[in-house]
Amino acid sequence: MKKLATLLLAAGMFVAASAPASAVDVKMDGEYVFTFMSGEYFGSGDNFDRAGQRLRLGMTFTASENLSGYMQLQAGIGEDGEYDWGISNNANSKVGLRQAYIDWMIPNTTVRVRMGKMVGVAGLAFDAMGKCVLMGPGLVRDGIVLTTPVTDWLDLTAFWARGGYQNDGTNGTTTNDTSKSEKSDHFATVARMKFDSFTLDTYLMYAALDRGIALPGSTDGSHLASGNGYWGGASAAFTYFDPFVFKISGAYGTFNYTGLKADGTNPNDRSGWYVQTKASYTTSFGTPGLGVWYATGDDADAQYDRQNWIPTAGGRFHPTIGFNGGHAGLWGNCSRHNIAGTWGVQATLENVSFLEDLTHNFTVAMINGTNNSNKTSQSALNPYEYMSYGDSVLEFDIDNIYTIYKNLSARLQLAYIINDFDESDHAAYTKTMDKDGWTTSLTFTYAF
Repeated sequence: MKKLATLLLAAGMFVAASAPASAVDVKMDGEYVFTFMSGEYFGSGDNFDRAGQRLRLGMTFTASENLSGYMQLQAGIGEDGEYDWGISNNANSKVGLRQAYIDWMIPNTTVRVRMGKMVGVAGLAFDAMGKCVLMGPGLVRDGIVLTTPVTDWLDLTAFWARGGYQNDGTNGTTTNDTSKSEKSDHFATVARMKFDSFTLDTYLMYAALDRGIALPGSTDGSHLASGNGYWGGASAAFTYFDPFVFKISGAYGTFNYTGLKADGTNPNDRSGWYVQTKASYTTSFGTPGLGVWYATGDDADAQYDRQNWIPTAGGRFHPTIGFNGGHAGLWGNCSRHNIAGTWGVQATLENVSFLEDLTHNFTVAMINGTNNSNKTSQSALNPYEYMSYGDSVLEFDIDNIYTIYKNLSARLQLAYIINDFDESDHAAYTKTMDKDGWTTSLTFTYAF
């Protein structure tokens, strides 16, 4: 039987090899990342020392300008493909499918379609200070995106994205019937307007969330309740006085619950907003910039933690390397990605270069809380996740980038976070959080 199977397999390979080649061009891309870092965690002061790597390999299959496909594999053990040198479960490293989608044009139209598994859903605009606060790559990454130009100055985008969920009857469900798997769906429309010295993106988004998805900003079990989310926002950039550039963005969002929490009680709805701005001026020695942001936090009347935070779907806000997780390597210090419940000021000096192939970025940022102190004292959350009026941090960052070869770069990032938390505002949190934090990280990236 084994001999027969071997003969059949060999015959199949021969037929496949002798079949006429299809007219598809294949192009590979990839990224090797190696990170070596050490420091002390903000708040606890615990030391850390990590070294590891990540590998991502992608292939684009192009049939024509109207049809192509993309596939990307990721090797590692962590959610983002981190492979931590020396840990005991390195033997359990895995290769997984990170992206798999096709791009195609609807015949006789200008509508371009992307459908499949993608990192982040192309559609929502980046905010004034970079990244997208509302939707990040981690939580929502599968769906269909349609984009079409309408006029010379207007493009329209619409998408449906499905978030992660459990289909095994766990995570708050009351049945093991996998046919009743709970899902979350996001629907959005985006209008992009481009003029000579002004761009404006506006968007509306609706989400139907089942209990199978955790709503970020929930700590009392209310993320296990179903509900409907609504968001509206805009992002604008003014370049009329170039090289002076001014950007502003903001959004309002609300989440209305339609089901009970896991403990059978009725959760309160959530709503909030944020706004952020950044001005920059490009000169011969570098680009100085100033950014300011504000996001609502819980007031004195809020009954639940983060009730007055804008709901997000894994969004990202990275004004600093250490406290906000804006690092280029595989790991960070605090990695507080959420803008909600904070306000702050960021001063930057970017793209400074004294030697060929070596550039520097400098950042100083002050971050403060916008949550009522009476509420934070009742919360068992880590203080850096739920900052009160009396909490603040001051961070100093240095980011150095050296281009070794065309495809190989080295990046040395240094961050120091000064702790100015009012521990009396966090009575329910039993751990000590009074230490400063610092990080030094050296990352090598080979990208092709």
